[in-house]
Amino acid sequence: MRYLLDTNVVSELITRRPDERVVRWVDGLDPGGTYLSVITVGEISKGVEKLPDSRRRDTINEWLTGDLLLKFEGRILTIDVAVMLTWGALAAEAESRGRTMPAMDSLISALALHHDLVLATRNEDDFRHTGVRILNPWNQG
Repeated sequence: MRYLLDTNVVSELITRRPDERVVRWVDGLDPGGTYLSVITVGEISKGVEKLPDSRRRDTINEWLTGDLLLKFEGRILTIDVAVMLTWGALAAEAESRGRTMPAMDSLISALALHHDLVLATRNEDDFRHTGVRILNPWNQG
């Protein structure tokens, strides 16, 4: 199984007290089968920028720009024309049902669908109606 890790999964790993179920689940994954989106990188970067100048901010920024980006080198998915075509179909279908999705969630959904990945997220309800396969690491183990 190949997974796209949502921002909440990645962020959980650097909290002061990460959930043991999430840590165990991530530790058991095949690194070659796990992916990040550029959206997750951007969301984490935004979170870092919003922190006050502190040791914690520096630590998280070093983790992001060093450890995380190196660990996922070659496995950070970008948004290209093919993904946007998938997004267009997804967004149109949602609108035809009277639903709208936040831009970032709909782009993450399009990335997962286009690359045939299972989305690992805690926010199941945000993605349930998209057709994306979902796994909640907080419910594992």
